[in-house]
Amino acid sequence: MSKVDLWQDATAQAELVRSGEISRTELLEATIAHVQAVNPEINAVIIPLFEKARRESELASGPFAGVPYLLKDLTVVSQGDINTSSIKGMKESGYRADHDAYFVQRMRAAGFVLLGKVNTPEMGTQVTTEPEAWGATRNPWNLGRSVGGSSGGSGAAVAAALSPVAHGNDAAGSVRIPASVCGVVGLKPTRGRISPGPLVTDSDNVAGAAHEGLFARSVRDIAALLDVVSGHRPGDTFCAPTASRPYAQGISENPGSLRVGVLTHNPVGDFALDPECAAAARGAAAALAALGHDVNDAYPEALGDRSFLKDYSTICDVAIAREIERNGELIGRPLTEDDVEWTSWEMVKRADQVTGRAFAACVDELRYYAGKVERWWEAGWDLLILPTVTRQTPEIGELMLAKGTDLEGRHTAFISGSLRMLAFTVPFNVSGQPAISLPIGMSSDGMPIGVQIVAAYGREDLLLQVAAQLEGALPWVARRPQLLNPSRKIPAA
Repeated sequence: MSKVDLWQDATAQAELVRSGEISRTELLEATIAHVQAVNPEINAVIIPLFEKARRESELASGPFAGVPYLLKDLTVVSQGDINTSSIKGMKESGYRADHDAYFVQRMRAAGFVLLGKVNTPEMGTQVTTEPEAWGATRNPWNLGRSVGGSSGGSGAAVAAALSPVAHGNDAAGSVRIPASVCGVVGLKPTRGRISPGPLVTDSDNVAGAAHEGLFARSVRDIAALLDVVSGHRPGDTFCAPTASRPYAQGISENPGSLRVGVLTHNPVGDFALDPECAAAARGAAAALAALGHDVNDAYPEALGDRSFLKDYSTICDVAIAREIERNGELIGRPLTEDDVEWTSWEMVKRADQVTGRAFAACVDELRYYAGKVERWWEAGWDLLILPTVTRQTPEIGELMLAKGTDLEGRHTAFISGSLRMLAFTVPFNVSGQPAISLPIGMSSDGMPIGVQIVAAYGREDLLLQVAAQLEGALPWVARRPQLLNPSRKIPAA
């Protein structure tokens, strides 16, 4: 019987199982052995569910029968499993979810096997994954570097071949940022494409800015996953336009010559882009031009205005305060200042000063800003290419504020650190448009650099077709992180 390389994508692993070259049990046990060997070094999987996975594997059926996946420990829950959102008080309570999220139901129906849950900053509020509850997740490319956030555990796990695919969610770049710094593919779909239900969390998903997303090492896996988990479910506030056909069927087709804009400078002007991040985006743009697309320096003028962040921050404060309250209801006692990190409690205190009318005004302002962003696509553009993040990958600890940092210190740290991670991602959470990060670039010190592509609302089909073109023109699959160098073989089943 042939053996499987766990670096293969989910599509390839599923085919090996279907063909009988490997059994579901052999695939799962090889994956578990790899997680047990590698995870202690990166701390991505914080809640292993190996025995549950073994039971699910025996019953798995569908196109991806027996293929493992990982779930982010935030918002989307799995029945009977520990659920913490990386809140210290929730972890200590031992709370377990009483139902499966729609996402989990759909993954199981397709045959995927839930292997475990992965790390996130507390309630997803940081752009680095270093929660007090579970400790820092480390980057497989360099253990001293951050994995980004908030879906940092997902990005690191897929990069280290702990699973071929993983779930994430994204309210300001939380899928695309980890995908960029971990060297994998990360998709934030159109608002409403993937149901977050049946739970209603984060003040209606941060007023619609938070979207469920996907991680993989190949574009074809992203397309296939999107086919599995897409679609409106009861109670969803938003619903994306229905795709005309399965995404996996369309990614190999030529989309024709498209109008593509490129942005490789900071239109606000408050900081400079890292030259290597800009160069990666330029390289992707050149590749698309060589493929026959009409590529020009152009971008939505609204990207030169970040005044919306004040309103967005207020909405986030209220969402976090509500989540702390909701989680307290789940465990039967209020969560207090001692149960959460100090930055989260600061958000609660700010939220206490926000009136209902002020909150509504902030939501209105985000809708106005979204319209300004989207009108660029209405003017005849098809895609926008820009760096995913605008700086080199931070060191572990670099983006975490010392307790008690004053307002001036927090503002300075945000401008120099977190803002440069999310400046080019958060506008598209507000607009609700689909955006993907592709692992196209590499820095001079051996770290991945992602390139982001953004399409019009509802046009994941176009986004994935062009992503597949770039995957063919600038292949990344042969690049593996230092943690998986040739002297350390990935176990084979």
